[in-house]
Amino acid sequence: MPREHRGPVSVKLFKKETAEILRVGPMTIRVYEDGSLTENRVSGVLLELPAGQSGPPMHWHRFHDELFLVTKGTMRFVTPDGDIDASAGDLMTVPPRAVHTFKNPSETEDCECYMTATPAHYVDYFRMLAKATEEGKKLAPADTQHLMALFGTFPPGVDSEP
Repeated sequence: MPREHRGPVSVKLFKKETAEILRVGPMTIRVYEDGSLTENRVSGVLLELPAGQSGPPMHWHRFHDELFLVTKGTMRFVTPDGDIDASAGDLMTVPPRAVHTFKNPSETEDCECYMTATPAHYVDYFRMLAKATEEGKKLAPADTQHLMALFGTFPPGVDSEP
């Protein structure tokens, strides 16, 4: 093991009010850990989805896992096997190759969900989306699919092997 990886390291507390804030469509993403302290092993973000709003188009990931811990409201995970509602305190695991999306099924209550991604570099996908949709710009489906593919993320029907 290289010398710089031995010995004690410091912990870091991230505060909600100092998190990096990204806006992607109706969703606010607060980036707490982008992998810079975990050697890109894991990232942690808070997804805030207003009442009645949907997340990304249906997709799957070739390279990374996601965990979603609902902290407020209800998040509906849409999968080929059916819809699954997760309430505050519930955890959804999305392994590589699992087709999914999510939305807030409530018409009155906002939803918050703490999400981790491994490896952590997936946070850069959120950053690229936020930049591409600044000032209310809409992405064409082909542009969205291109950005997703840069991070090993594909719509259903795309083979899992190149």
